[in-house]
Amino acid sequence: MIQTEITIKKAPAYCFKKLDCYLAISTVTGDFYDVSEDTYTALTKWNDEIVLSIDSITAEQVREMAERYRIPKNIYEKFPLYNAEEKIHDHSHTITHMTDLTLNITSQCNLQCIYCWNDRGKYSNTTFQKDNQQLHHSRENMTPRVAKKAVDILVALCKEDRNLVVDFYGGEPLENLDTLLETVDYCRDNEKRWNVHFHFLLATNGTLLTPSVAKVLIEKGVQIAISIDGHQQIHDHNRPYANGDGSYHCIQENLNAMPKEILKRLVGRTTVTPYYADMCALYAHLKDLGFERIELFESEDACHMVTPQREAVFFHTLEQYQMLCDEYEKLSLLYIDEILNGTLDYRKTFFNRFFKLMQRLYYGDELSGGCPAARGQIAVSSTGDIYACTAFIGIDKFKLGNITEGVDKVLFNNFIDIIDRRFDYCQKCDLFAICRTTGSCLNMNYYFNENPAIPYQRGCELFREKLQLAIASLAILKEKIPDQLEALFGYDPVGKRGNELY
Repeated sequence: MIQTEITIKKAPAYCFKKLDCYLAISTVTGDFYDVSEDTYTALTKWNDEIVLSIDSITAEQVREMAERYRIPKNIYEKFPLYNAEEKIHDHSHTITHMTDLTLNITSQCNLQCIYCWNDRGKYSNTTFQKDNQQLHHSRENMTPRVAKKAVDILVALCKEDRNLVVDFYGGEPLENLDTLLETVDYCRDNEKRWNVHFHFLLATNGTLLTPSVAKVLIEKGVQIAISIDGHQQIHDHNRPYANGDGSYHCIQENLNAMPKEILKRLVGRTTVTPYYADMCALYAHLKDLGFERIELFESEDACHMVTPQREAVFFHTLEQYQMLCDEYEKLSLLYIDEILNGTLDYRKTFFNRFFKLMQRLYYGDELSGGCPAARGQIAVSSTGDIYACTAFIGIDKFKLGNITEGVDKVLFNNFIDIIDRRFDYCQKCDLFAICRTTGSCLNMNYYFNENPAIPYQRGCELFREKLQLAIASLAILKEKIPDQLEALFGYDPVGKRGNELY
């Protein structure tokens, strides 16, 4: 119900046109609607006039404006006014559910990928200072003892959550296969005792993933994502060996030797850069290689203070950013076609973040409440130090403890206090009710604004674009296949990373 007197601080509706759909989001409830062109035009004019009105406005004036623009009552009441005196979402109710553990089981890597946001396994910002000086770091492998202690900490922190995720990361995780396998066995051996179920994720560059290794990992329930950045010329440019040789041929040989029943279980993941940004072509290439499960995502400038020398690696300039948005729009249309043709569904989008965004919007589930660092996940370095996420490893002031002493409550609470301030910064945004800071990466916030709580504007703008595309895609699918959406999204309102697929 609209209040009689309200201080106007933001428009009641966020209206946009995308993929030939006319759409509007309530800035208070976060609900979104597919509307006719006439209703869209009227809502936009009504919305704009409210914003230009006096600071204090009555419900009667709002109603009169709506009637003047011939907006039916059942329409304009879907867009209540924002009361600046009351926060729509109080972050103090955000609950910490520790379900995910990232184990950085090695800082060694046999590749030197041009965009590597964890500094080729070194995990620090030292080589991304403006002078671009290369500093030497020790190369460490995590011992099984450290990995097991980290798992113990996750179990102690998980509270009532029973489904836990252990994500093996590097460097190149298969450089430390022994610790990986021993950790998986340790988790499986103790599931009944702890009354939990583990899901395992592995991101690998694919050079060491032979069919025999893949078979062992899959039999143990490890979900595997392989990084392949396109045809050989593109991939070798982005992901060379340390000596400069390309890595595509080795990965291709491993894939060609994979039995079909194993290959269909693997995820093909492409990191898109301005060097080659045709997402539809990259998607097609992964399918040609035999992947059924595909994820495409842009190179992320987390951990990076982007210098002029590194701009070409990320979508940093305005021209590059617009190119990326154009490619996401083309990819959205491709996804829609694939869905309508019956060749794309939930089982094939396990790692696909855009598809999961659509899924959460469809079910009306919270997008995530923002970055899950320290709220739902922790990361452990190869030497046993605990951080909120992998991207913060190596930054001492964000260290939250170690596997010997556990999470330091003072450091942890201080970190939570800092990051929760992002809700105050984000409250003024027209999309806060639906985004809830999801578009704000804490690490990017830190590197670009020197504060994890202050949103990195370019990251927010890109998430706005993806949000619009996801809502528009849903509108099209709802019109064309309304009875198939439940099956399409897997009857899963949460879409957590560790769900069983096969």
